[in-house]
Amino acid sequence: MEQFLGCFARLHIYEENARFVLISVLLLLYLCLGAFIFHILERDAEIKERREFKDDSERLRILVCNRSTSCLERLEELLALHAQGTVSGVGSDRDRFDLAGSFFFSGTVISTIGFGTATPRTILGRAATIGYGVVGCTCCVLFFNLFLERLITAFSYLLRYFHEKKVRRRLMLASNNKPITLLVNNEDYAESASSCEAVDNWRPSVYKVFFCLLTLSALLISTAAFVYSCVEDWPYIDALYFCFISFATIGFGDYVSNQKDVSVNKDVYRFLNFLLLTLGACCFYCLFNVSSIVVRQLLNWMIKKMDIKIDDDFLCFKKPKRYMGLGLRPPKGWEMCSERSSIDLQADGGLLSLKEFLMNNHSSVVMLQKHLIKSALKNARDKEEDEQKISASRVGPMGILSQAFGEELQ
Repeated sequence: MEQFLGCFARLHIYEENARFVLISVLLLLYLCLGAFIFHILERDAEIKERREFKDDSERLRILVCNRSTSCLERLEELLALHAQGTVSGVGSDRDRFDLAGSFFFSGTVISTIGFGTATPRTILGRAATIGYGVVGCTCCVLFFNLFLERLITAFSYLLRYFHEKKVRRRLMLASNNKPITLLVNNEDYAESASSCEAVDNWRPSVYKVFFCLLTLSALLISTAAFVYSCVEDWPYIDALYFCFISFATIGFGDYVSNQKDVSVNKDVYRFLNFLLLTLGACCFYCLFNVSSIVVRQLLNWMIKKMDIKIDDDFLCFKKPKRYMGLGLRPPKGWEMCSERSSIDLQADGGLLSLKEFLMNNHSSVVMLQKHLIKSALKNARDKEEDEQKISASRVGPMGILSQAFGEELQ
């Protein structure tokens, strides 16, 4: 059955560009949805708090200064000084840039959390932050990527253990002469086989790894929220909110841990706070990257549904048909230029058999061999060039996940 070209192929919008355009549109719609949701949830509370703040400020001005102009001026100066001290951090008795505080500040810089509770105030400090951040953020991204690789490897070994255990159990049932169906790869995988080679080439499903990461992240954030709720005396929902903002490296700064005196040992709590923030940021980095693979699979499904295959001259600005296929990109090895086939057609349009072809034109054997050699060399060069190309699926987290999950990400 003849297959037609889709709209994306005719418009030369291939997989990468189609995914980029689609995710851009979806993100824009998601931003609009977020604007609507937070406007509904927060706008009335903001207006109410601003009105209460103005009323309380006016009431206190009257009580303190009794409408005295000079007193009001000094009060405004005091309030401005207090606000400046709060922003700079010097209004608190707690040191911001002692050795422990500087270590905490350095961690917020390289992890891109940036709570904002401690900021450099000197010109040299700000210049040093730029240089320190460039090197530190680069190394921290590398650390996150290596953590992602190790964690995915650990989950792969765990899932492989259960998979091989299931295979061995089915082999034992087979040895008892019971009729069974041995599936090396179940519905989550592309192929099914019963060979040992297939077991060796087995790779975990991205959805199972995603479920494992989601479970681990949920356990970590719920445990950390319980710890912060007890130590910092926060409501549990506020502690959960702080954990997500910190682990996702958003870092609003409205809630910051270890900023007041606590009942537990200070040094122990500082170490525990550092450990929880580090593990949380690493786990959520892994979760977001694997989640992006799931979203990418959804985008691929949407693109296939949107890429209508038609053969109409009017629709999709149809270009001359140069290849047949279901994908958005021409298949590898397809020559875009039109070449005459070395196998001719009969006068009535029927294809000559190979025996008749060789008998009628012996010289075409040499041409066929040359064509095969050229095609093989071209395929080898194309493969080598593809391996040397830099793409989103070969660098960074996507490259790590592509190596772990194989063709499932294609």
